[in-house]
Amino acid sequence: MDDNIKVGDWVRSYGSGIWRVHRILELNDFDIQSQTNKPRTVVFSSRFVNDAYKRSFATECCDSAFVYHLQQAERDELDSFINQNIDLYTKFNAYKPKPINVIYNAKINIPVSKSKSELEDFLISYQSLFLEQLFCQLHSSGLASSDNKGWTAQFVAKDHEAVDGKLVYSFSTLLTF
Repeated sequence: MDDNIKVGDWVRSYGSGIWRVHRILELNDFDIQSQTNKPRTVVFSSRFVNDAYKRSFATECCDSAFVYHLQQAERDELDSFINQNIDLYTKFNAYKPKPINVIYNAKINIPVSKSKSELEDFLISYQSLFLEQLFCQLHSSGLASSDNKGWTAQFVAKDHEAVDGKLVYSFSTLLTF
């Protein structure tokens, strides 16, 4: 990422097309493998047009490593396109980016003494937790699976909700596969 990317900039992003940045999130979130906090920047963008300059409104987010400013020739072409397509540009300005959730899939042991609904009732108490807290609670409860066997508990950070650079997760659903 260019160090000077800011909200409102026209960029190329992970997905094809021309995008405008609408949010930048600086995270220092827990990395399960290394058991440390790692800084990263997530860039949220709205796509205006695809590479053929056809309307293609969409929302995405990706690591800042995939985002860069348009080259001057691209910027000049975009400015010309906007001047010739004011109605489309007005519609784009009215476009509301869709929220993008983060999902953490935790493999958990299949309990012998609890049904799926009983386990869901227990996991519903896992609310508003940082990933490190969630990881520790799953381990201390004996639910965390050390292999890929078991069920999957999904935890969601809605629209990348974060506090002090850490995503905030809550239990969402239990998948029995």
